Amino acid sequence: MAEAPDPLRVFRRLFLYARPQWPMMTLGVVGMALYAAVDTGIALLVRTFLDGTFVRRDPRMITWMPLAIVGLFVMRGAGDYLANFAPGHVGRAVIKALRADVFRHLLALPVRYFDRNAPAQLLARLTYNVELVSEATTTAATALVKDTLTIAGLLAYLFWTNWRLTLLALAVAPLIAWLVRTANRQFRRYSARIQSS
Repeated sequence: MAEAPDPLRVFRRLFLYARPQWPMMTLGVVGMALYAAVDTGIALLVRTFLDGTFVRRDPRMITWMPLAIVGLFVMRGAGDYLANFAPGHVGRAVIKALRADVFRHLLALPVRYFDRNAPAQLLARLTYNVELVSEATTTAATALVKDTLTIAGLLAYLFWTNWRLTLLALAVAPLIAWLVRTANRQFRRYSARIQSS
């Protein structure tokens, strides 16, 4: 059985296909940053609302809170749209480039290669496998950036609110990281089995 390729090396290679799309990738990162900032803003808004209505009993809170909520969710929607549209556009461009390269490679192969391999398997490589690789890469990059920014914003807010409780939560983080890593390894193994069948 062939040795599995290094995921980081594969990701770098796929990033070369996405490099010409850097303006769209930048737009996606801006959308992800806006989404993450709004998530942090929602936490701050909830605290402001609770303090204003239950602690200080400020009647103006009822006036401006709905406007703030609508404003935050409009910004969140815009950020989410950009965070999904731009990487999707980049993913489609990567798929197009990958398919062109795979097709160019298939055209250069000798006839005996086509005699030994089933046409359905070759077609699957050209269509389904390329789609799967690009979708996985786009989804991974989006989740990495969006989740990292959201976590950074929320951690900053938590440290600002209660640093002791935040440190306690961070003490549990290695256990959570181990669980995620184990689950990720299992998913990769099942995905490889599905692709090879």
